[in-house]
Amino acid sequence: MTFFDRKYYPYLLLFAVVLISRLPFLFAGYGIEEDSWAIAISTYLTKTTGIVEPSRLPGHPIHEFPLVWTWSLGHIWFNFLSAFFSAIGALFFALILKHFQFKHYFIAALAFAFIPVYFISSTYTIDFVWSQAFVLIALYLLLKEQLVIAGAFLGLAVGCRITSGAMLLPFMIIVWKQNNLKQNIISLFKLGVPMTLIGVGAFIPIMLQYGKGFFMYYDQFPYPSFAKFIYKYSFGVFGFVGLAAITAAKYWIFKNRKTLITGELFEKGIDRKVIIASYVVVILYTISYIRLPQKSGYMIPILPFVILLFGYYLDSKRFNLLAFAFIVSSFVCSINLTDKIRGAEYSKLAIKTTVSGQELFFDVLSGPIFSDYSKRKQKLKYTDSVIESVRGITKKTVVIAGWWYNELEVKMLTRKRSKVVKYEAYIDEQKINEYIAAGYKIMYLPEQNKYNDLMYKMEVTDKLAVPF
Repeated sequence: MTFFDRKYYPYLLLFAVVLISRLPFLFAGYGIEEDSWAIAISTYLTKTTGIVEPSRLPGHPIHEFPLVWTWSLGHIWFNFLSAFFSAIGALFFALILKHFQFKHYFIAALAFAFIPVYFISSTYTIDFVWSQAFVLIALYLLLKEQLVIAGAFLGLAVGCRITSGAMLLPFMIIVWKQNNLKQNIISLFKLGVPMTLIGVGAFIPIMLQYGKGFFMYYDQFPYPSFAKFIYKYSFGVFGFVGLAAITAAKYWIFKNRKTLITGELFEKGIDRKVIIASYVVVILYTISYIRLPQKSGYMIPILPFVILLFGYYLDSKRFNLLAFAFIVSSFVCSINLTDKIRGAEYSKLAIKTTVSGQELFFDVLSGPIFSDYSKRKQKLKYTDSVIESVRGITKKTVVIAGWWYNELEVKMLTRKRSKVVKYEAYIDEQKINEYIAAGYKIMYLPEQNKYNDLMYKMEVTDKLAVPF
């Protein structure tokens, strides 16, 4: 018996479809996020200096160390690895559903793979899908009662994103045996010890360099507005079509709650502990998001469990409609910024509105994956224009680059730097005055006057600097 037996064809097809779907979107730099470009910088510095330089604390060593070794292969390789791990994640989610004897495991796994936040995160350099793949591998091994190896993969997930450690609780709920304390303690050790050894071990180089200061979360700016909070938690995760389908599914479940037949899509039923664990995952990561609601990607860990829960409550017809909506949601009905510098492209049919001081569009003909990719290209174009403009500056100048800083720095690794122009991410009032005293003119890129003040809780940037 080989892996290419006929029974494995659906899994091979799923893996291929997910991986191939990502390929057209790997070419526009390291990604839309400044963190993606920070990874490129940190891995370059680690490679060239030999000193561990995390992209942001507390670090993501299991994700970043392999990139250090292959840094010269560039952004397409980095992005391809994200695509590869997203396909691995979808594959193991299918295997998990098959273990539960879920009737529509293939379309459910495909739906997971095409939820916008997961699809988008798998096309650029970021650790989200790496950690999710390791979590799903760990869960599959857990269900197969290979607890030690499951703990090891959970440790790899922790090494990618430290918040993956929260999965230990739902994992323990799944394996918990009532009235058997001894067995539960053994299970905890089998899971927890390898997770801790690998997870903590991955962070040792960072801990040795930064001491206790390594254990901090990444947060630069004040809590976002309510509108942004809701958008990133809802539309930013599931897209317009996906969110509409979720709303309809929840309404149907609530309306039919008295006559609902739960678990009918699982051919031999499903342990209630798995359903409880799924709710726990959703609650844990929602709380984590509320604490620091900066990115929709923080909600990726809940996606397989959301699908599992809907599979528990819905019948075949309604579940397949929901899954189809998730698949379609990446390709139609985009909501995004119209900004010419960091916004997305949109069609003539797009509807525009202003929310929290920013102009947005709703475009039926453009999906979230296309909007994200066009934004990446827009940002690449703008950073190139900044670099070109800097060549004409002959006097000593400091440019407050803000969220453009990492992208500019990566691009300057292979270009000749200006001898009179310096880029700074953000600088406080004292540093600005020191530069002015040294004869520098201070300039800022679009919107970075506002964010420079927010960073240091001051109101001086407009007084001491001018627009670029």
